[in-house]
Amino acid sequence: MRIRRVLTRRGRLLLVVVLAGLSLGATQDRTIYSNTSNKELKQKAFGLVKSIRGLVDSYNKKDRELMAEYDKKNRREIPIDERKAMRGQWIRESDEVHDSTLRYYRDHYWSDAILLVDELYRRLPKRLRQTNLLPMYQHPTNVLGLETIANHLELISKSLPDS
Repeated sequence: MRIRRVLTRRGRLLLVVVLAGLSLGATQDRTIYSNTSNKELKQKAFGLVKSIRGLVDSYNKKDRELMAEYDKKNRREIPIDERKAMRGQWIRESDEVHDSTLRYYRDHYWSDAILLVDELYRRLPKRLRQTNLLPMYQHPTNVLGLETIANHLELISKSLPDS
């Protein structure tokens, strides 16, 4: 019973600390980019756009290589069972390249993309905001989503004045 009370006290203390941190964060409408100039913010966004496009290009190159290798091996004289097995292997490898690309985005660019778009939206007039694209920043479903993120981030960055 005593252990249960201790855990309950620790749980309450943890809850209070978490809630205090959340309320402190909610009252401050600032990100790590809040104190940067528009010019610096645009440069950071353009750098991220370049990195995301590089990631997409890398995926496209690997995917084309896998397709070319599959096409080279896939011959009519090969029995159907072997061709099915080769197709299954190609699909698995292609899926792995796709998944690793999305994982790399999430691990390396995800948080910066969200923080940058939030800061850019904070500085832009409401008429330039496309809030329907925000969920894609958090959960891109495929590599085309990554391209959309890069294009959108570039577009809204260009809309921001330098001063």
